[in-house]
Amino acid sequence: MPFQFEAITKNCYYSHTEHMANYIKKQQIWFENNTEEYHIHGKNILAKIKNYRGKGSNIYKKAIHLYKRWKLQNENIMGSTLKAIKNKVRFLNNYMDKISEIEIFSSQSKYHSSVLEEFFYYLFSDLINNINRPKRSANKIMLGGIRAYSNLYFAPKSIYEFKKTSSIKVNVKDQDFSIYRNVKLTAEDIETTLNVPVVSIECKTYIDKTMLEGSIATAEKIKNGNPYCLFIVVAETYSVSFDVDPAYSRIDQIYILRKSKDTSKSSKIDYHVVCDLFKYVKKHISRDWSNIKNKLLNNGKII
Repeated sequence: MPFQFEAITKNCYYSHTEHMANYIKKQQIWFENNTEEYHIHGKNILAKIKNYRGKGSNIYKKAIHLYKRWKLQNENIMGSTLKAIKNKVRFLNNYMDKISEIEIFSSQSKYHSSVLEEFFYYLFSDLINNINRPKRSANKIMLGGIRAYSNLYFAPKSIYEFKKTSSIKVNVKDQDFSIYRNVKLTAEDIETTLNVPVVSIECKTYIDKTMLEGSIATAEKIKNGNPYCLFIVVAETYSVSFDVDPAYSRIDQIYILRKSKDTSKSSKIDYHVVCDLFKYVKKHISRDWSNIKNKLLNNGKII
C-alpha cells in the first residue's frame, strides 16, 4: 500500500506539472497575440510567463486571470467622458487591490509599477485616436513607453574623421509613458528615427527626495529636446519633505494619485486627481504651442 500511494502521488504531481506547462504555453500564445507594446503591464506579465519554472502556479494563474479581466474592462469603455474616466479609475483601484496580494514578483520586476504605465494608455487612447483621424495618414501620434529624444551632438574622433563623416550622436532617455511621434532624421551619412514626446509621464509607486531629484534632471533633458513637451511625474504616494518645493524645476506638474504620504496605500486612487491630469494633458495637446501670432491676437499672451 505505501508503494501504491507513493506511485499515485507521483502520477498526480506529474499530471499537475504537465497541465500547468500546457496552461502556461497557451497563455504565452494569448499574450503574444493580444498585447501590443503599449500594453506595458501585459508585456511585463508575458516576460514572467516565459521565465516560469514551475513554482507558484496558483499565483501565475491568478495574475493572468486578473490582468485579462482588467484589460477587457478597459477595452469595453468607449470615449473620454468624465463617466468613462471614473469607471477606468474604479477598475484600476479594484485591480490594484487584487494584485497587492500577489507577492511572488519582486519590486525590481516592475510588476506593480507597470500597471500605471498601461493605465495611461487606456486613459488617453481615445483622445489620441481622435487626433489621428483620418487613419490613412502616414504620420501618427502614438502612446507608450519610449526611449525619448533629448538632444543630438557631434563627436568626431579627429579632424580627419570629421572631414569624412558628420559623427552625429543622439542622446535618448527612457520614459515610462509618452504621447509622441516618430521623426525620421537624415543627415549626410546617418539615418535614424527619433521618438519625440509632446507629453512625458514618469510613473512611480511613490516618490522620495532622490527620485524627485532624478525627475528634475530628466525634465531638463527632455525639454532641451522639445521645449513644448509637457513633463509630468505621477506617483501613488509622496515621501518628500514639505520643505522641498519643486516649483523651480522644469517639471510641469507632480500628481499624487492617492493624495497621501502614507506608503501603505490605505487610501484609494482619487478619481478627481486622475480627471485633473486628463484635463491638463488634453488642454496641452489642444492648444497652440509656437503660434505666436494666434497667442497674441486671441489671448494677448506670448508664452
